[in-house]
This record gives sequence, C-alpha cells and structure tokens, in this order.
Amino acid sequence: MIIESIASFFIGIGFGIIFNIKGKRLIVAGIGGGIAWFSYKFSLHCIGSDVISYFISAICFSIYCEICARIYKTPATTLSVCCLIPLVPGYGVYNTMYQFIVGDYMKAIEYGVNTLAISGALALGIIFVSTIFRNIKLGKFIERGPKRKNNSSIKSGENNLEIV
Repeated sequence: MIIESIASFFIGIGFGIIFNIKGKRLIVAGIGGGIAWFSYKFSLHCIGSDVISYFISAICFSIYCEICARIYKTPATTLSVCCLIPLVPGYGVYNTMYQFIVGDYMKAIEYGVNTLAISGALALGIIFVSTIFRNIKLGKFIERGPKRKNNSSIKSGENNLEIV
C-alpha cells in the first residue's frame, strides 16, 4: 500500500508537469495523489466496498486540495485534477469495451455499471467538499492574506470628495 502511494505521488507530479504546475504546487499535487491512493486502499481494506472507498478517497483528497488551494493561492481544480488521475477507473472502461468485443454482453454491462458508479462516486465526493468549502467560508481560518481595513466613512454614506 505504501509503495503504491509513493507511485501515486509520482503520478501526481507527472500530471502536474503536464498541466504546467510549478514550484511548491507541484509537490503539493504529488502529495495529493499519494493521499488519494492511500485513502482509497485504506478504506477498501476497512470497508470492502469499491464504490464507497472511491467516494471516501474523493472526499479526503478534495479536502486536502481545498486547504492547499487557499494556502498557496491557486485554483483548487488544478490540484484536484492531479489528485484524481490515480483514481480514474480506466481499467473498468477497458474491461467494458473488451467484454463487448468478445461478445459477453452481461459481463460488459456489469463492468460498465460498476465503472459509472465509481465515476459518479468520485464526482460526488469532489462536488460535496467543494460546495461545503464555498458555502461555509472555511477559508477565513486557512487564508494567510492581508486583512482589509474597515473604512467607516464609506459605510456611513459620507462624501469624502473635495471640490477645488
């Protein structure tokens, strides 16, 4: 499980290079890929359900991406895509097409439904976390940006313009 997570770290870095991510953000994307695969394997070991494990993994790496996006002031989408790549169910799509070609339609439908369920679980996990971060404004606890001054004269409606 650890070796697979390290491989997922390098997969995240590789796709980060393809997506032109630079500097610290590239390492962050790689760590996210490792977190995604580790959380998938760990939850698969504990729960046993493939689709639920993908959903839990999507929640884990999405939380990580949202927090890192606010710390490093980068879009969360760029980090999420790099973290999502190790979890994409490409093998399920391959098996679905292969079974259609061989002529075993029942097996192909079984693989296809499972692949769609995994894809839906990944999408729902990402959307779930993204919606929570945008609606609850958790960013105020994470952001490091400068605080704005409170200009009371603008709020009270006073006119600060001088006519010369």
